[in-house]
Parts: sequence; C-alpha cells; structure tokens
Amino acid sequence: MQFGKFGKLIGALALCAVATLVQAQSGDPIKIGVPMPLTGPLAGAGRLILAGAQMATDEVNARGGLLGRPVKLLVEDTKSEPNTAAIVAAKLINQDKVFAFAGGYGSTADFAMLQGIKRQGPIFVHLGSSAVKLEETFGAEPWYYHVYIVDYHRQKGVASFLSSIEPKPKRVAIAHEDGLYGSDAVKFAEQYLTAAGFEVVMKEPYKAGTPDLSPILSRVKSLDPDVFFFVGYSGDNIQIARQAKALAVKPKLMMIVAAGEKRDDFGDFGDGIAVIGEWAPEQKTAGMDDFLKRAISGQSPDTKLVPAFVQGYTGALTLYEAIARAGALDREKVLKELNTGTFNTPYGALSYKDSEKGGKHQLLTDATLIVWQYRPVGQEVVWPAAKANGKLIYPAR
Repeated sequence: MQFGKFGKLIGALALCAVATLVQAQSGDPIKIGVPMPLTGPLAGAGRLILAGAQMATDEVNARGGLLGRPVKLLVEDTKSEPNTAAIVAAKLINQDKVFAFAGGYGSTADFAMLQGIKRQGPIFVHLGSSAVKLEETFGAEPWYYHVYIVDYHRQKGVASFLSSIEPKPKRVAIAHEDGLYGSDAVKFAEQYLTAAGFEVVMKEPYKAGTPDLSPILSRVKSLDPDVFFFVGYSGDNIQIARQAKALAVKPKLMMIVAAGEKRDDFGDFGDGIAVIGEWAPEQKTAGMDDFLKRAISGQSPDTKLVPAFVQGYTGALTLYEAIARAGALDREKVLKELNTGTFNTPYGALSYKDSEKGGKHQLLTDATLIVWQYRPVGQEVVWPAAKANGKLIYPAR
C-alpha cells in the first residue's frame, strides 16, 4: 500500500481495519509504550520527540484509530538514568502489557533499558539515540527498529560537509559529552575527518549538564582552529554558544549537532553557528507542504518544526502504518510490514534497511543529513546543494 501524500497516508490508516479476533475488543485501546526522558539533562529533546509521536497518534485517532481501536500512548519518564529507564520499560511490558514501544532517547540510559527487556523481545521502534554500541548490541535483533541516525552516519556527513567548503578548512577541534553518544561520535569523527585530510587538533570530553564550559573554550581559543565541532545535547549546545560569545572565542566556523533546540533558544550568540541534523522546514523535500501545514496549525511554537519533533512523528507513523498494513494486532505480521514497507515521511520515502555495521532495520542515514546555519533572524539550509535554500557564510565569525 503506497501513498503519495502524508494526509492520504494518515487517512488510509483508519481504512485498513479488517475482521479479526482483536477487533472483537473494539473498545480497548492499542497500548504503545513511550519511555522518554522528560526530566533530567535530556528532557528538552525528549519532550519534543514525544510531541511528535503524539501528533502522529492524534492524527490516527482522529480518523478512527487502528483496526477500529484507539491508540493510547503510555508515557514513562526515564529521567535520563540507566536504572530508571530499565525499570520503566519492564513496567510497560509486564504490568501495562503494551503491544509495542515507540520511544527512547539518550544512548547510555537506552542501552540499559534495552538490555533489560532484550529477553522479552518486544517490538521496539527506537526514536532517538545514536551510539554505535546500541547498533552493535541490538541492531540485528528482529524486534528492534532504529529511526535516528547512528553516530558514524553523522560523522561521515560532517566530513563531507566540511570538504565542500571553499576555501577548505584544515584544523578541527572537537569537544564531546563523555557518555556513549559523545565517545562514539569523537571516535568516528576523527576517523572520517582524518581520512578526508583534516587535522584534528583537540578531542576534549565533558559531562552533560556541566554549567561552566570555559576551560574547553579557553583551549579552543589558544588552538585557534578553523572549525570547532561541539557534540552535545541541547542544553550544552546553548551553553557553549553563549559562553563562546562571552569569551570572544571565534573560530572560522562553530558547528554543533542538532539536539532539539531552536534558533530562538540561542539569541544573538547563535549567529553564524552551523548545525548538522536530519531535517529542517526550510529544506527542499518533495511532498512536504501538507505536513508543514498540519504541524504549524497543530503544535505550539516551542515544539513545531524541529528535527526531534519530526523523528518522533516519523517513528510512530511507521509503526502505525505497519499495524494497519498487517491488518491485525499480530506481532509477526507487524514485524514483517516494518521490515518490508516503504513509508512516506517528512524526510521523503524511506524504508528500514541494513546498515553498514550490522544493523538490520535502520531508517535514517547520512543521506538524510543536512546542515543549516543560523542567521541573525532564522536559519538557512546550506548543505547539500540539492536541499539548500541558502549559502554558507564562511568564515562565519
């Protein structure tokens, strides 16, 4: 079943109900577990991912639900803590009896969570987290489907983007959070950047949520690299940009990883920052107008049209369409549809495919990545050229 427009796709989900044993219980909701950091250092992006999944759920329910039944999200706060994440996931399986999961954000906590529920093997559509260790450990599992990119995808994208700049930068300084996410990121960043002819002059770890990043910035200032690449979560991204301006740290280009923040979060200290991420409303993608209209009208200003929101929406959408195509609330049939289906998403038409390093069900890759640059007002997509609506300003500071 293929659909050319998002609106048609969502509307068709409600028409796919068939006579099954499950439908005899038409009043019972289909329960989907959503473990997500809603407090703690990753809460900002966690709430945005949840809002995207909720939009997909609201759209399905507004058209009659799935298989004649409403969909209900059972949300639990992982608090960005490994022990808490494992406990709430077990609760969702054993006590709440969810049919499937669509959640997770924060590699360290999510690793513990997935280890805890691996024996039960629930359908798990993983909305966030990019550590390679997650793919190495769970990627080949038949029940595990990963929406977000894996870290090596991003680092390939970073190397490709920096190689496209004229004049080409030469020296790159990197700071990274010290968990699974950042540790994988710096390893692959060095690999791909070195292979592309860049010199990595700094690799500095820090703990997520650290209030004072001035020691890192002082080192960057003394090294004076062409590019300062900062791998962090949303709150840290905002903090490093603010403190860089206060300390007059001015590499030719400062680059961050999109983690749920918005242009308005940065104020004037965001001017010229380049951001690598999976999606932006300014990008040129066929068939996106309908989604943008619905997202703008249905969401508050602090959640609409940011990458984390879209990945939450997309992951939930693929799960719901797989259930609809399966025609029954049958685990094996739904897994088959996830495994073989093509889904029309805000990123374009995508399928879960084998990844380079052993994962069997990967949705987003380096081919999805874009770079945008913050302007004094708003932002412009500057890479790749096929999706760009502006040109990179370099040097930016």
